[in-house]
Amino acid sequence: MTPPISEQRRAPMPLSMRRLADLSRKLVVGLAAGSLAVGVAPRAMATETPPQIDHTYGVYADGLRALTITARYAITPDGYAIRSTMRSAGILGWVVRMNLTSQATGHFVPDGVNPVSFDSAGYSRGADRHVVLDYNDGRAHIALETPPEPSREPIPAESLAPAKDTLSALIQMQRAVRAHHSCDGSAIVFDGARLLRVQAWTVGQQDMPDDSRQPYHGSALRCDFTDVQIAGFRQSDGPGSAARKTIQGKVWFQDVPGDGLTIVRVLFDHPKFGRLAIVMQG
Repeated sequence: MTPPISEQRRAPMPLSMRRLADLSRKLVVGLAAGSLAVGVAPRAMATETPPQIDHTYGVYADGLRALTITARYAITPDGYAIRSTMRSAGILGWVVRMNLTSQATGHFVPDGVNPVSFDSAGYSRGADRHVVLDYNDGRAHIALETPPEPSREPIPAESLAPAKDTLSALIQMQRAVRAHHSCDGSAIVFDGARLLRVQAWTVGQQDMPDDSRQPYHGSALRCDFTDVQIAGFRQSDGPGSAARKTIQGKVWFQDVPGDGLTIVRVLFDHPKFGRLAIVMQG
């Protein structure tokens, strides 16, 4: 079992805007959809407005508060709609600024999810950025990407086509966990800049590590995952760069009153940022 996150506070090491933005994208991949949120969209949801669930997560980089994720989501038997907002917080919020909102809608299909739309916009890496994906023919297309990032290698259309946006991929994991108490599977994920291959597998019930920042304790369903970038590299990302290394992590689900099996804790080690933790607030 991974040891508890240290409660010892150390002097903060400033992160650049680019590094914090990269950190936030990694964290979204690590979260399950129960941690994210939603505005109800007519094409994805039934006519009657479903109940909406709100969650807040604290994100810690090597023990220091880095981000706050506020979330709202709604699910019907046919589809889902999600909205999540990430804002810089804590000591690191004095150094950098981030305010990024992402939203997605989609339908459920027998083998997973069929995304309908994805939109991510806000201030990140020193600029106002906006990415829109559409799935008009069931394949992912970049409908809008501003400002352009010429320092990144372009992602071929045939590689991007099977990708799901981050929120849709996460809600697919949540649905599997709630239906089968299992998260075994893989997905190609596009986070607005990078193409990722994410794999997850079930470990089983176990006690979570103690963490005073976390109100949820005791037995939880643990799943492990890996996340590796496969396209969208910067020109400076050489063969030995951190961007090309596989991220390994752990995620714990508990039955949250009024919601169901929901992610309450994520823990992983990042080659650039060290020990990262996402914990659901009370």
